[in-house]
Amino acid sequence: MLKHFARLSFALFAVLTTATSSVAEERVIRLGQVGLSFYAVVGGIVQEVLEHDGYKVEVTTGSHGDIFPKLGAGEVDILAAAWLPDGHAPLYAKVKDVTYIVGELYGDARLYWAVPDYVPADLVRSIDDLKKPDVAARMDKRIRGIGATSGLMVGASKIREAYGLDAAGYEVIPGEATDWIANFKQAVAEQRWLVMPLWQPQWINAAYKVRVLDEPKGIYGKGDTAVLLGHESLKGKLSPETLDRLKGITLSIDAVTQMDLWVNVDGLAPRDAAKRWVSANPLRKD
Repeated sequence: MLKHFARLSFALFAVLTTATSSVAEERVIRLGQVGLSFYAVVGGIVQEVLEHDGYKVEVTTGSHGDIFPKLGAGEVDILAAAWLPDGHAPLYAKVKDVTYIVGELYGDARLYWAVPDYVPADLVRSIDDLKKPDVAARMDKRIRGIGATSGLMVGASKIREAYGLDAAGYEVIPGEATDWIANFKQAVAEQRWLVMPLWQPQWINAAYKVRVLDEPKGIYGKGDTAVLLGHESLKGKLSPETLDRLKGITLSIDAVTQMDLWVNVDGLAPRDAAKRWVSANPLRKD
């Protein structure tokens, strides 16, 4: 009888443990984000909402070319963020059928090329101006940027070809974000002329004086909305209330730029920058 009771107790313990483990697993949300600081602060805002509602959040960071396939495969549940309709269009097309837009995070997201404002505006106002002999003679022809799979750099290669910059000796060089920023800082310190693939929201726009170049061919598009993308399975993992709260996150270019500035100038961790912003701009009233 005692042995029978022991077997029942063990069986009950196993069932309860499995059930508890299952519930715990259901409360884990895998958040994906591209490995750039302005994505990380937005991911921090999403994390604030999820953790406030009792979910455990596991963050996966990678390049554009890494993180979108992980979302498509269900290896991450939610992605902060995708730029649509243009910025991430080729990457989104591959996951569109298994994802849905949870909500819009901020609008007026833009890709462009810029120069430091000490480059004379009467000489360089548009990308076409980079071909002028007197400009090309002074401009650093190594156009450095971020990861090759980003919309910024895919578009940069198209711009180089469309505007005939290759014939003028310009190169588009993808690389690590840290090297891209270091090159820009060094150029400013030396007052060296350079053209830089850039975007908003981005902390450099607030910390330095740069001038956006006209790009009349519109290769980067007319601007995007940054959206929160969920894998289709996310609907079964989050409560309707939490989904509504995620949908209700409303940021702005200025807000994301400010958080990005706190990270890159003030030295805050991205999550701490998100917490600072939320403390001054509560996401929910309760």
